[in-house]
Amino acid sequence: MNNPLELQEGKLVFEEDKIIITDNAKSQRNYWLFLSGIQVLIGVMMVLQFLKNGDQVSLWTGLFISLVNFVTFVAFLLRSGRSEINLKEVKSMKLKENFGNDFLDIKLTGNRMRRVNLIAITEDLREYMPTVWKVN
Repeated sequence: MNNPLELQEGKLVFEEDKIIITDNAKSQRNYWLFLSGIQVLIGVMMVLQFLKNGDQVSLWTGLFISLVNFVTFVAFLLRSGRSEINLKEVKSMKLKENFGNDFLDIKLTGNRMRRVNLIAITEDLREYMPTVWKVN
């Protein structure tokens, strides 16, 4: 299946020995890492403000903001933004739908994941994937 699958902004091509993905996943990953890192710092500053003046709202709000954004930061650290993936590195692939958005999760060696957003899941893709890779 060398026919490219059209994404909303890019394309996905399955070749014999690799997968080529053209999208903006790397810039999205960097954006979310930066944003969640800044918000973790804001939460820590709020906790430090609690230590200074004893305001309970600052403590609980700061803890909540820090913890949620730290989890987001770690989750995006475990994602990959690579555009070329060798098939030897692929553990599994899953087609998923969440809130009306279709995406493909490619699980890689080293516990990394590459998510391809906004694909149109066609019957050709559903039939093609199990014949080439083991799909979980």
